[in-house]
Amino acid sequence: MAAGAEQLSADVVVVGSGAGGAPAAALLAEAGLDVVLLEDGPHLQAPDFHDDEWSMRPRLGRIQGTDDSLQSFYAGACVGGSTVVNDALCWRPPAEVLQTWRDEHGLAELAQPGFAAYVEQAWRDVHAEPTRSSHVNRNAEALARGARELGWANEAMPRNVKGCARLGRCNLGCPTNAKQSTLVSYVPRAQRAGARLLANARVERLVLEAGRAAGIEGTRIDPTTRAPLGPLSVRAPRVLLAAGALATPGILLRSGIAAGRGFQVHSSVYVSARFRQPIHGYFGPTMAWAVSEFADVNGQRGPGFMLENAAVRPLQTASTLPDFGADHERAMAALSHLASTVVVLRDHTRGSVALDDRGGTRVDYALSNADLARMRLAILRAAELYLAAGAEEIWLPVHGVGPVRSPRDFARVPETLDRTRLSLLYAVHLFGGATMGGSRDAATCRPDGRLWNAEGVYVCDASSLPGNTGVNPQISIMANALRIAGGIA
Repeated sequence: MAAGAEQLSADVVVVGSGAGGAPAAALLAEAGLDVVLLEDGPHLQAPDFHDDEWSMRPRLGRIQGTDDSLQSFYAGACVGGSTVVNDALCWRPPAEVLQTWRDEHGLAELAQPGFAAYVEQAWRDVHAEPTRSSHVNRNAEALARGARELGWANEAMPRNVKGCARLGRCNLGCPTNAKQSTLVSYVPRAQRAGARLLANARVERLVLEAGRAAGIEGTRIDPTTRAPLGPLSVRAPRVLLAAGALATPGILLRSGIAAGRGFQVHSSVYVSARFRQPIHGYFGPTMAWAVSEFADVNGQRGPGFMLENAAVRPLQTASTLPDFGADHERAMAALSHLASTVVVLRDHTRGSVALDDRGGTRVDYALSNADLARMRLAILRAAELYLAAGAEEIWLPVHGVGPVRSPRDFARVPETLDRTRLSLLYAVHLFGGATMGGSRDAATCRPDGRLWNAEGVYVCDASSLPGNTGVNPQISIMANALRIAGGIA
């Protein structure tokens, strides 16, 4: 480490303050360990969160695309991580997923009653509760109405909120601290127990000595320009990596640890519909309702996707609508009358995270033809639902199809979807790249989260999960982090 570097020492250094890192830091600090919690992004608070999408989104998160630019991946990059910018949705890990992880990956611990206790602890810690009927806005009602007309399974989704003001700003940072992100739940708990939080601290690699953790090396970042300010070193005999599925594999790879295999996501696209009556989908909880008819978890036997209502904010909507010019302008002019749903596909595709020529990360991921066929089905089911709900016009996320006004128009959707025709194919639920498993040859980490190839290093974020969950994953990530940290404590 260069002379003049900022140097700290601790019992444990936790890298990342989102759904994985913050619960682990809180549990370990409360157990009496000296904890340093590092976050690459800034430490913003409720007064810093405002309604300007254009400026807030880059302050709170990062975007990384595939080399062909046909799919984008989004992750939080601030204290609180993706829990600050997610939609506050809470699902318990499905039993079918845990059973698969036990049978195929040797993770018996996750299918036992002890793990259920960590799930319930996370549920309580972030105050997950059923969405009240008064918080179901017209956007969510349109989704629910169409599902009921068709007899499809649908439900209100629990959310981790206290006193939601229904401002429709969940993805831009909650300005009232109603959303119980780790920014307002676990991080303050960790600090009250003595943990030291360093924001704008980018971790580049592990320090390993004789095959054991000795700390991390990184860089302090200017909070305004994001330019490097100087070296950072934290000496610690235990390191918990929780920088997310885009960053954790990169830290491992730069440290000479094999990682990056098994990257998987929930691929998503938007379907928007215009109704005669105003919807005002930019107010109220950004998400509150799900159509679970086509899921393949929680007792459903469908093809493996869910439909969830999504906020109709101007910048977000403009980027998701297909085509250009007059048709796009006409759709945006009807913004107050638009409802929107997002497809949450449980991908079968697997990809990888690797290092690029500059030492940064690159993602190799291309939806298989089978997944594209399921995506096509999901898009058509969403259109069918909105027609049943009374929509006058529907915009599918496929360039060149044009507005849909009746089931006859479905024939314009190509039988075989091409990714180049999709409008904003993206993912925010990212998994794998440093997976746990019972075999050194097939996994990066042991079932307790420890690296197979280095002692004292643990992975406790979504990159350690063996695959996608079929539901919004923040509770699954938090529970696994509490389990791993509990083993250390």
